[in-house]
Amino acid sequence: MMGYRMRRAGLTAFLLLSVSSAHAATLTIRAQGVQPDGNMVYAGVCDTSFEESTCPYKDRGQATAATVELRIRNVKPGAYAIAVFHDVNGNGKLDRNLIGLPSEPYGFSNDVGRRGPPNFDAARIVVREPATTVVIPIR
Repeated sequence: MMGYRMRRAGLTAFLLLSVSSAHAATLTIRAQGVQPDGNMVYAGVCDTSFEESTCPYKDRGQATAATVELRIRNVKPGAYAIAVFHDVNGNGKLDRNLIGLPSEPYGFSNDVGRRGPPNFDAARIVVREPATTVVIPIR
């Protein structure tokens, strides 16, 4: 009887773990064109706009090579837009010039925003299970 209960408890725990991770993906973001200066590259994975509060997934990595790879685990499959910037002065934020344009290297999914403000819908990518990789040029 005791062995049956332990097996049942083990099976229940396994099923709960399987269900909780069954609808999650790993999102790999490759920021290319980074100047390897040791500062940080930040990424926000956003679901409704590029406002930081609408980015449920975030990551950062040190700029030690021309391509910085960020891996975000347990991303719910769906449509997102990604914003990335290289914090070249190490102050932890995207700096802007007097007219509000970014003064640090940045990029968006689908390489949008090169000739004006980024269009959120045009930047959307689809994250699928078990994994999705997105390459974002940083300029």
